[in-house]
This record gives sequence, structure tokens and C-alpha cells, in this order.
Amino acid sequence: MSKTRWAVVGTSGFALDWIARGITLGSNAELIAIVSRDQERARAAADRMAVPLAYTSIEAIDRDAVDGVFIVTPNTLHAPLAIAAARRGLHVIVEKPMAPTLEECQAMIDAANAAGVVLAVAHCTEWSPTVARASELVREGALGQLIQATIGASFNSPARGQWRQTDSTEQGGGPLFDMGIHAIDVLQSLAGPMTEVAALFDRQIHEYAAEDTTTTIARFESGARGIVQANFNCSQNTLELIGTGGRLVSNSWLGRDFAGHLILEQDGTRHEQALNQVNVYVPQIEHVSTCIQNGTTPVISGERGRRNVAVIRAAIESARTGCTAKVRA
Repeated sequence: MSKTRWAVVGTSGFALDWIARGITLGSNAELIAIVSRDQERARAAADRMAVPLAYTSIEAIDRDAVDGVFIVTPNTLHAPLAIAAARRGLHVIVEKPMAPTLEECQAMIDAANAAGVVLAVAHCTEWSPTVARASELVREGALGQLIQATIGASFNSPARGQWRQTDSTEQGGGPLFDMGIHAIDVLQSLAGPMTEVAALFDRQIHEYAAEDTTTTIARFESGARGIVQANFNCSQNTLELIGTGGRLVSNSWLGRDFAGHLILEQDGTRHEQALNQVNVYVPQIEHVSTCIQNGTTPVISGERGRRNVAVIRAAIESARTGCTAKVRA
């Protein structure tokens, strides 16, 4: 089987323990290199992952040895690194969110198109067992016409001086760009495009640059309503879809290596769904590697990533102005 050769850009625990490991577990992917601005850190991470190559920049990557890069860095670095990689002819997966601004997202898409390389955004919840089964049930009409979708994605994040806290919400910090982007992606995948939002951002517990509490109310193109809760001061992992014909509810839609939880309620009867455990990073890398090998567009495309960022930018506009805001996708 042909394998796509990957370099991971970043040496955080998440980059190595989950993304790099997910590549090593992929049937059609191979981890070949680690990239870090610090040579010693790059070499130490490469040794830890038992891979032969360590680089200090995108420009230093040997194009004969590496096919694509997986960018796992602070949000503000996503666009410049992705654009640099595309210009070198490297395929790109960039961690979510795609970038803090729509202009950066579009520049990434344009660079990939100009170079003829694949650009994907790591919306790994596409392979969440809960989300995948919910998507099947919605497509089958189990809920009838969708009326409302509510999702929560939160965890407690005390102030530690991390970039997610020291960067403002506008710069890509805070819970909406961190966990909320996953929630927005899931709702748009299940219920269709969001067209208008109203949002409230606050600091309730933690005092850092980014607000620790966000609530976004959305109108979908279909007319359905949605609520996205993303906070850095409590725990939430909840999903509820309500339609004219039934209700789906989960208390575990988001995870890394997990089975999840999903119940379908119809006519007063509860049907717990059988779900298999999945490490979501493995099918993600296999899917994008297949797209590179076949010349097809990933389901987690740059355009999908841009649409999710468009919702957040509209939420920021609403929170700052106190008015509803159109999603400029």
C-alpha cells in the first residue's frame, strides 16, 4: 500500500501524543519528520517518535523525503506556515481553527489552489462515533424536520499564561476558537450552514485577555435554531438535536479515543445507539492521505474550515456591537 509521508510541525504534548501517534497508526500514512524552530527540541521529539528527520523550518524540509505537513502550532501561525508549505508543494493539514481571520483562511486556500496541493483542516470530530451516527440518523429522517440544535464544548482552563489565554478572542484565543470551533463544525455538518448569529462573551471566573465564557445563538439556512456554548470555566460535552419526529441527545460527543454516547427518542421510546471506540486522528489522517493519493478533495476541506471561522467572526461582531450579525461565508 502506498503511504503518504508526513512531517508534524510542532512539539507539544498534543502534537506528539495524538497527532504524530495518529499518523503512525494510519494504514496509508507514515510519520517521517518533526519540525520545530528549536533544533534540539525538534531532534528530541523526532527521537521520541522514532522518526529519522528533524527540521527547524518549512523551508528546510527535504521535498524528496516529505509529502505533507500537519501543522500543530498556536493559531496565529497557521496561515503563514500553511502558505509557506503550499508554496513549496507540500500538502497541508492544519489544526483547527483554520486561522483567526477570514482573510488568512482565503489566503491559505488560494495558496493551496495555486500550488495544486491538498489543504485540509483538522476537524477530527467528523469521525466522532457520536457525530457519525447522529449524521446517519439525520440523513435517514429519524428526526423529521430539524427545529433546534444545542451543543456544549467546555473545560476548566485556569490562567497559566498560555497563548489561548494571552491572545484575545479577536487574535484567536479563548474557548470559542478552541473548543467552540469543533461545536460549530458539528452543528453545520448536521444542520447545514449558519446564516446569522447573536453572541455574548464574558469573563466570569478567569481574568485573562480572552473571555472565558461564550454563548452563540444561530439561525440556520433551513430556519432551524442553534445554540453553541463554549467556556473555559466548566465542563460540557453535550449535544441535543430536536426535530418534528424525534430527539437525539448525547453527553459525550467529543473525544479523542472514545466510543461516545447517543440516544434517539421517538414517540416516548429511548433507543440507545451502539457505538464503537475510535481514535479520531487515525481515520482523519487516512482520509486525507487517500485524498492526496487519489487527487480528491478532503471532506474537511479548507472551504469547510473557512465557513466555521466565518461563524466565529460573526459571533465576535455580534458580541462587540450588541446586535445580530450575518455570517459572511
